[in-house]
Amino acid sequence: MEYKIAIETGNTGLWYGRIIDFPGTHARARSLPNLLKELEEEAYYHNTWLRRHGETQIDLDDLHIKIVERINDVNMLGESGGEVALFEFDLESVNDDYLKKCIKYMEYNREDLLTLLIGVNKETLNFIPPGKKRNIVQILGHICNVEEWYISRLGLDAEEFYKENLGVTEEEADNLPIHERMKIVRNAVNNTLFEIIPKREGVFTRQEYCLFPDEKWSARKVLRRFLEHEREHIYNIRWYLRHEIRRFP
Repeated sequence: MEYKIAIETGNTGLWYGRIIDFPGTHARARSLPNLLKELEEEAYYHNTWLRRHGETQIDLDDLHIKIVERINDVNMLGESGGEVALFEFDLESVNDDYLKKCIKYMEYNREDLLTLLIGVNKETLNFIPPGKKRNIVQILGHICNVEEWYISRLGLDAEEFYKENLGVTEEEADNLPIHERMKIVRNAVNNTLFEIIPKREGVFTRQEYCLFPDEKWSARKVLRRFLEHEREHIYNIRWYLRHEIRRFP
């Protein structure tokens, strides 16, 4: 079975990729051959992930992946504030079924993330492994920040809807314990996506709160980035926890 993939690279030495027909799939590597290998593994992981969440599995017999879109020169790819590519498939319109599917998958990701943290002690949550910039608590805060930022890419009216759906001020939300903040932010995000996505067609930009005001966005790109970003950090936190086990054998 052949599956189409879209890849991007830039000036950071990183390669990013996803399987187009499976929203949320994500892999990164330091070379194209390694990225392709990671994407094959990602297909098998995604199949397990679908089964675990009660979804229909995909056909992986005689798996073959094919690059159909490649975008180079993405600024600061993989760094905070960096760009991500807008692909041809991002230009497709978002119908109600696709929107509901993406939000359902977002909730699966959140369930996976929170399950990882069950029973994790405070010392582990606050430990920063060598070579990393954030501890796990800071990663969770970063996920909240980025979700708010993705909403802002949908336009000024999206921000206003988000603030109304939040129910408290953004400052009050920021000061909540992290698990409470994650819950209140995600609820506001979901409600805002349902209100805004059906009104968003075509390609748009947003100059505020970013390093690259000309970066192009679409409703579908926003949705896939919600999914890809959280899955990337689920993988990241799993690495943190494995590192912690090695630190305290």
